[in-house]
Amino acid sequence: MNSTRHLALIYLTLDLVGGVEKSKRLLEKMAECGEIAAISSVYKRYLTEDRQDLSARMEFVVRFETSMSVDQCLHMVLSQCEQGAPGLLQRSHAELTLLTFDDMIVMSPRLTLPYPQMHQDPLIIRCAAEAWGAYEHPIYQKSLSEIAKSAQPAKQAEFYIQGKSLVDF
Repeated sequence: MNSTRHLALIYLTLDLVGGVEKSKRLLEKMAECGEIAAISSVYKRYLTEDRQDLSARMEFVVRFETSMSVDQCLHMVLSQCEQGAPGLLQRSHAELTLLTFDDMIVMSPRLTLPYPQMHQDPLIIRCAAEAWGAYEHPIYQKSLSEIAKSAQPAKQAEFYIQGKSLVDF
């Protein structure tokens, strides 16, 4: 690894049931590869109209400082993802998405930066703005705070816990 420090935004979504402990473990693994500089509030997103916790996800964004390259960071992010298996032996779902890496603009089959749905999903942009509001979107030339102010309200989502409760700063 080189000594240059890079800043990235990483979006995490996990099953709500068991998600807090799983989040703490994921954040510990991430901290082995860099520093968690900030974390947004954690929100509960319901996946069904009946708003049942068993079919809800917890979602938040982390500002991550690392000396890894963008490829190494992407590998770290992808290696932490888990698809839950159906049935009694179900492992919980964990999805991590690299939203930004410095001010890079990348469009490839493997990676698109900044992540296109970051500004399209009201919950993701709000979490990203909490974690790094001053980040200037390299395409829109606006800060994440400015973009979040004009975003629609996040539907089917509500505040769950403070993000800082997941890490020991």
